[in-house]
Amino acid sequence: MLRLLLADLRHNAGTWTWSCVVTLVAGACVSGQLMIMHGEIDSAARATGLSALGKPLSEEMLHVARLMSGFTIACVVLAATTVLSATAGLALAQRCRDHGLWRALGMRPGTLRAVLLGQLVIVAVIGSLGGCLVGRAMSALTMPLLIEQDVALPGTVARWDPADLLWTALILAGSVILGGWGPARRAARATETDLLHGVEERVRSSAARTVGIVLRSLVALGLAAGVVSTVVVIRRDGAGSTGAAEAAPLGALGALALVCVLAAWCVPLLLRAVSLLPLPGPAWHVATRTAQLESRRSTATVLPFLVALGLVIVTLGSSHMGVGRINPDSFMAVFGPALTTAWTGGIAVIAMSAGRRRRDAALLSAAGAPATQVRGAQVLEGVLHAVVALLLGLVVCALNTLLVAPATGTAWADVPSHLPWKEIGTTGALTLATTCLAIVVSAWAVRGAGVATALRSRD
Repeated sequence: MLRLLLADLRHNAGTWTWSCVVTLVAGACVSGQLMIMHGEIDSAARATGLSALGKPLSEEMLHVARLMSGFTIACVVLAATTVLSATAGLALAQRCRDHGLWRALGMRPGTLRAVLLGQLVIVAVIGSLGGCLVGRAMSALTMPLLIEQDVALPGTVARWDPADLLWTALILAGSVILGGWGPARRAARATETDLLHGVEERVRSSAARTVGIVLRSLVALGLAAGVVSTVVVIRRDGAGSTGAAEAAPLGALGALALVCVLAAWCVPLLLRAVSLLPLPGPAWHVATRTAQLESRRSTATVLPFLVALGLVIVTLGSSHMGVGRINPDSFMAVFGPALTTAWTGGIAVIAMSAGRRRRDAALLSAAGAPATQVRGAQVLEGVLHAVVALLLGLVVCALNTLLVAPATGTAWADVPSHLPWKEIGTTGALTLATTCLAIVVSAWAVRGAGVATALRSRD
């Protein structure tokens, strides 16, 4: 089994390329942020003197360092979990025909599931080892920016701890297995014929579907309970208190995670709602129908950009209302790794689903659609994904406001003027440009091969 696992990874290295890239980037960001946290804690512990409240300065700095580092690492982990689960699921789903051949040759369902999960673990290990090496360089480059923005004390040096490798591996392995568990289970349950025809996504039993809904609902309820508990803490401690100021950003991050968990249900509904817009032309009809029929692909595309947009809203929105002193420059210094992870994942998801988009374009061309309509449908599909990500980002903005405004005593009438509209608009515009450009480029990557070749190609 191990020989088959390794041989298949080597033979289909191209299929796993983007998964490895995302895993490496995520590993570098996670390990680099852990190194930065160790350095900030060491530097804070060496602080001397008394604070403005008469307490030892080292205690106050340690508290701030742990709180800030914990929040930043939580953001990186959220981004890594989201993008890795999406890319891992797509990587396995694209290989269902090969999985059908293995089953036809006598492989047992349990063995197939073990092989697929083993491949994901190996990808995670590669990302962990490479991420720790790249993370040292990333932390060394990031630390001067943190010091320049007064986020870290002067003289702070990032420090590597051997336990960082273990934590990075656990985070990455958990993320990729989380995303790949469903496709691996469906491949094991499907028949050889279904897998060979590439329809393993449609063979979920009612029991499996029910279990998936229950698990997602439980996770959502847990996150919702965390948000509600944050509201209770804010009401108990009152506006302007230290407890409320510390609880609000963490609750807002939980709200972002809640929206990400519910995205699998929300994205198809929003796509259906946006498709009702009376825009003329067949390109709009093709784009909306394609996005709705490929709801799993659409959700995987929207999620990474939702995370990036949500991080901007949670951090800068909280800062504009009086929680923290994060400006755009310090935001990029502190949350650049999480943003990089999310953006890389978004591009990777689009690139990994390029095969289906090329076949969709080939089908339109074979049916007689002009090239302008084919390109228009591709661009509009990117627009749909960006619009849905922005709409879900506004939901995160509303939840963040409900938490932060009472914590800071901001009047509801003043909330619109405190929201980071410029940063939200910039991130939304970048999301729109990225989705449209990446979809068009990935769909045109093999345009010279011809329609017949594209129709015969695999994912």
